[in-house]
Amino acid sequence: MISVLIEVLLPIAVVAAVGYALRRKLVLDLATLNRVMIYGFSPALIFTSLLRTQVAGEQAFGMIGLSVALVACVAVATWLCALPLRLPRADLSALLLSTMFLNSGNYGLPAARFAFGESGFERAVLFFIPQSILAQTLGIGIAAAGGMAPGTARRAVVLRMLRQVLTMPQIYAVAAALLARALGLRLDMPGVAGGLLRGVALLSEAALPLMLTILGMQLAQGVVFEQPKLVALASGLRLLVSPLLAWGLALALGLDGLSLAVAVMQAAMPTAVNVTIAALEFNTRPSTVVASVVVTSLGSLVTLTVILSLLR
Repeated sequence: MISVLIEVLLPIAVVAAVGYALRRKLVLDLATLNRVMIYGFSPALIFTSLLRTQVAGEQAFGMIGLSVALVACVAVATWLCALPLRLPRADLSALLLSTMFLNSGNYGLPAARFAFGESGFERAVLFFIPQSILAQTLGIGIAAAGGMAPGTARRAVVLRMLRQVLTMPQIYAVAAALLARALGLRLDMPGVAGGLLRGVALLSEAALPLMLTILGMQLAQGVVFEQPKLVALASGLRLLVSPLLAWGLALALGLDGLSLAVAVMQAAMPTAVNVTIAALEFNTRPSTVVASVVVTSLGSLVTLTVILSLLR
């Protein structure tokens, strides 16, 4: 376990700590940095990774399918746990936001590379793509439903989700990468096309350290614990139940070896930081969602150490 902590999680903690310190000492526009990551570095990382990936078709579709199925299974598990509690709609939405969507990008991608090398990283990218899209679309719908006043038209929420899908740069990065592969383009090819591709690859190489720096900055914003029991429930579902569900889904989908290990590790990631934006915008118990992000991020240092020790 000590070796996992030192080799995998310590490098992540070092970079995140730099972001934390910068945020505490300097006045930084975190929203701008987030947009740079979402619309610049993240699409470049997805495009380059998909162009390079050597993951076989069956394993690739299995990772993508597992990522989507995990969101649905965690949603069902969360709803079942919430039933006896008779939670108000806003509390239920905050709980769903805290459990369904995980930090498979800022945290999960660097962790996969440190833990499982380039092959593991390629699989983690396949897991990350649907997670990112669902968090920015379905997550908005859940947050809007939680903050919705009685009688509010749901049509506006659905239309916003559809517009959000069309503005997601990750979708266009995936399409561009698939087209490039179909055309036989490679990063090492000569000429103008090769130069352009290597420029995108250079941009992607800065994505992981920037992701971790932003994660540290986000954690430095502080937290207020207004609903500790709800945060504890969300943390247990996110860090303990989710990886168990992923293990079962991986076996059901025929994933094994490295794909299974990466899927379980990704499923054990803390709550996605980006869902706090939706919770704040729609006033869906944002303090609960932010507290879940902080608690699960810190708690994951323990749970991931144990899980990675078992997986490796």
